[in-house]
Amino acid sequence: MKIMTILGTRPEIIRLSRIIEKIDKLSNHILVHTGQNYDYNLSDVFFKQLQVRQANHYLGVRGDSFAEQIGNIIRESEKILISEKPDRLLILGDTNSSLSAIVAKRMGIPVFHMEAGNRCYDDRVPEEVNRRIIDHSSDILMPYTERSRANLIREGIEGRRIYVTGNPIFEVIKHYEPNILESTILEKLELEPEHYFLVTMHREENVDV
Repeated sequence: MKIMTILGTRPEIIRLSRIIEKIDKLSNHILVHTGQNYDYNLSDVFFKQLQVRQANHYLGVRGDSFAEQIGNIIRESEKILISEKPDRLLILGDTNSSLSAIVAKRMGIPVFHMEAGNRCYDDRVPEEVNRRIIDHSSDILMPYTERSRANLIREGIEGRRIYVTGNPIFEVIKHYEPNILESTILEKLELEPEHYFLVTMHREENVDV
C-alpha cells in the first residue's frame, strides 16, 4: 500500500516525527513537505534534531498572501497526488497544508485526519475554519480526546469513522526524554529549573502591528 503524508509546519513535523518512521516500515510511504513553514528555525531544525528523514517532495508553496498560499497548496498538492497516486493520504492538524484533504477527497483518495475534532468556536481564528473543512473532507477521523470525538458526532460525522488515538506528542516526548534531560540549554541561558516561562509568539494577532 502506498501512503502519502503531507505536512508543512513545525507542529506537524514534531507530532508526526515518530509516526513517519513507523509508516516507513509498514508501507510505501511518500512524505511531502509543502514548505508552508520555510524558515530553518521552523522547519529544517526539527527534521535535524528529531532525526526525521527528508521529504520525498518539497512543494515550495510560499505566497505573498494567505489566499495565494492556499491556492499554491491546492494546486501543488493536486500535482503530487496525480503523479504519486497514493492509496491513502495522512494529514495532521488544522494548517493550510492540511487543506490538501480537499483535493484528495475530490480525487477519491481516502483521507485520514489526525487531531480531528478540535474546536474553539471562534470563526475569527483561521484554523477554526480549516478544522471544519478538513474534518468534513476526511474519511477516517482520529481525534485526541473524547471531547473532540463528541464535537464530530454533533456535526453529523458517523461514529464508525472516528477513532480516538490520544496525542502523538506523548511518544515524541518519551522517545526524546534522554536528550531533553541531557540538554544544557538552561545553563547556557542562565535559567533555573521551574523558575522561568517559555513563550512562543507567532500568530498575526499577537505580533503584527
